[in-house]
Amino acid sequence: MSTKQNEKVKVRNEALVEVDPMTELSQLRANFDRMLGGMLRGHWEEAWNAGWGCDVKDDDAEIVVRAEAPGFEPDEIDVQISGNRLVLQAEHQSHAEDGDKKTTRHGKLYRAVALPNGIDEEHVSANYRNGVLEVHLPKSDAVKPKRIAVTAS
Repeated sequence: MSTKQNEKVKVRNEALVEVDPMTELSQLRANFDRMLGGMLRGHWEEAWNAGWGCDVKDDDAEIVVRAEAPGFEPDEIDVQISGNRLVLQAEHQSHAEDGDKKTTRHGKLYRAVALPNGIDEEHVSANYRNGVLEVHLPKSDAVKPKRIAVTAS
């Protein structure tokens, strides 16, 4: 076998990855046990939050929360401020019929994000575009950082 043919076989063999089904099943079981255990201990938010990731950006003027929610319509998304938490919920249900075959699809997401004091609740806005929910939470003037001038003495 030539060197070039040997290299092709080597590359082809490196692309194959052996997957142990027992390892995959044990990881699935561990994740399920962790989620169920949290629910049984009363950590409901932690169990629900595991399914919907959010990016939170905090700067001087506002906090921006971005969450991917593909497949939903804006009227299926509920955004609320409850105490010191931002609560995001989305629920979608669709029915389809193809002859004698009926299909129902259901999707539900939930996320609660702790908020610091000083959010200007009157000016909070939410926008949903291209499957991404973006919530802008402006900070009140009382909590915005203030630059202090330093003078030489």
